[in-house]
Amino acid sequence: MLIYAVAITNSLTEQLAKHMVIDLRIRMLVSLGVVLILNLIFLMGRHATIRVMGFLVFPLIAYFLFLSIYLVGSWQPDLLTTQVEFNQNTLHQIWISIPVMVFAFSHTPIISTFAIDRREKYGEHAMDKCKKIMKVAYLIICISVLFFVFSCLLSIPPSYIEAAKEEGVTILSALSMLPNAPAWLSISGIIVAVVAMSKSFLGTYFGVIEGATEVVKTTLQQVGVKKSRAFNRALSIMLVSLITFIVCCINPNAISMIYAISGPLIAMIPFHHAYVVNVSDPGA
Repeated sequence: MLIYAVAITNSLTEQLAKHMVIDLRIRMLVSLGVVLILNLIFLMGRHATIRVMGFLVFPLIAYFLFLSIYLVGSWQPDLLTTQVEFNQNTLHQIWISIPVMVFAFSHTPIISTFAIDRREKYGEHAMDKCKKIMKVAYLIICISVLFFVFSCLLSIPPSYIEAAKEEGVTILSALSMLPNAPAWLSISGIIVAVVAMSKSFLGTYFGVIEGATEVVKTTLQQVGVKKSRAFNRALSIMLVSLITFIVCCINPNAISMIYAISGPLIAMIPFHHAYVVNVSDPGA
């Protein structure tokens, strides 16, 4: 969630940097705007947000597939051979890239919200419906994402990818940096990047707020304070929003955050569940 918020802020400040000098004050204002707007969308309610997110899925997939096909004309197979060098650090690079891949394909925070929504709609048939939906979703995601990744790898010189990585912006920004990049790419790229990352942020935000609400409830009970669920939820939203705002202002490197925190934590979830969940329990 924090990674998406930072990336959105970086993408917006990158565009503003073309017209003005970006200092800490400007970054704080952009960070505040990002946090407030995302919270306003979140406060529209679960059903409204899920409908909006569902509406955006196929247009986003269509855009990335179109861009992947468009880049085919710029493929340079020699980029693949020049970027892939097998030496003593190769296995280390593969190993530390695992958290990034785990993070990229993870959707654990939205699972509970998705399950609740399907349960309300399909009742006892929710499990079968969820399995069918997720099978199709996994197939579409894998095909579209891998095609886009390889298309970018074969089209963008390593120096541009490194520049985007250091600046904490998206691969779409790296594409817009190319000398022969069309004007429509830089315009559509920033719009699609912000929309896609906002969608991903909201997908994780639901799960984060659910967990934070329980943490706030437990913490208050331990000090002898008992509040309503609405109060606990409001307090958790304020605390999470404050943390998000501070992190956006600090602007840590997104890839480093994934390496150090997000990827390993997500990878630990299956092992934790394998230990604590009784597989013989039909309600597990």
